[in-house]
Amino acid sequence: MSEIAISASEGKSPEAQEAARRRRRGLVVSIVAGSIAVHVVALVIFGIWIVARYFSDPPAEFEVREVIKIPPQTREHKMNMARHEAMAPKPTFSDRILSARPMEFALPDLPQVPVDQMLPLDPSELISEQVNSLVGSAGTGTGLGDGIGGGGGDGTGVSFFGIADEARSVVIMIDVSASMFGRTGDLDYSTGKLLREGEEQSFQRIREEAFKLVDGLGLDTKFGIIRWSGSARPWRPQLVPATTANKEAAKKHIQEEVDAKSAGPRGGRPGGTRHDYALEELFKLRPEVAYMLSDGNATASDRGGAEIPADELIDIVEAAKAAGPTVPRIHTLYYLTGADKKSEEKMLRAISRKTGGKFAKVKVEKRRR
Repeated sequence: MSEIAISASEGKSPEAQEAARRRRRGLVVSIVAGSIAVHVVALVIFGIWIVARYFSDPPAEFEVREVIKIPPQTREHKMNMARHEAMAPKPTFSDRILSARPMEFALPDLPQVPVDQMLPLDPSELISEQVNSLVGSAGTGTGLGDGIGGGGGDGTGVSFFGIADEARSVVIMIDVSASMFGRTGDLDYSTGKLLREGEEQSFQRIREEAFKLVDGLGLDTKFGIIRWSGSARPWRPQLVPATTANKEAAKKHIQEEVDAKSAGPRGGRPGGTRHDYALEELFKLRPEVAYMLSDGNATASDRGGAEIPADELIDIVEAAKAAGPTVPRIHTLYYLTGADKKSEEKMLRAISRKTGGKFAKVKVEKRRR
């Protein structure tokens, strides 16, 4: 075949041979250029695919992990109890032979102790002290000593006007200013004289709700009471255990002392309706939970009876947070006497919101004379 091609080419003119060579070179160049173009197009398409894949959202993947959380106080309590049980003496056994046969001699008579010389003891107080000592050893105290009010949600269930919570320490805060009684007809504004007293007052409903809260407290709970108007007056200088004796004393205090004109100015401090004084006393007690009930009328006599701005009360809360590791959850209750204001409601809501508490409105139930 090569001889035939050579002979064929030899038979052509030089011009024809040169044209044939140009055609072959053009064909080779076309093939090479087409191959390059195909590769370039393929690379461009591949690059676009890579970029699109990079910017596209990855497929959603869901993974379920089991997270086991043990409340710190529960864990510490179990560890302390185990350590306490390990330290307890082991039971002893005696190899003596015991006999039920009557002895040949009689034991001496027990001495006679005069009963009237024995100190009266309240069994509930003894039980409470034992419970509190165990709670204290387990590291789950209620705020006395370490300054922290409770902790992880364990404790007695408490409720005041429908706001429920759990706490190992609680304080009831009740506004006893003149407006709390005058607007409901319990007090005459013009003369300052009580028109109704004790259980006849519309205010008695507040006392009865406080009784329910106190009666429902468990032995491992501590509590306190604050009433305020021109001054803030705690029932006790510190929280007390919820023994039967303390509960009865607290209810007597609420019935007889938590009344109009029972918290006037003292100590040379300006009067009014001092929510700020009440918060200061609360943070001294440092409970875990507090219920703050007021008709909202926070005023200061040194400012001509002007309202105390909500920002000032929030500043007191912020200062308490800075001074200690925690502040109580303050549940605020707006006692609606018919002269409620949006500014007063906003102020009470701000206090509860700042401390992680709840807000509720309590409508007055006026009693007839």
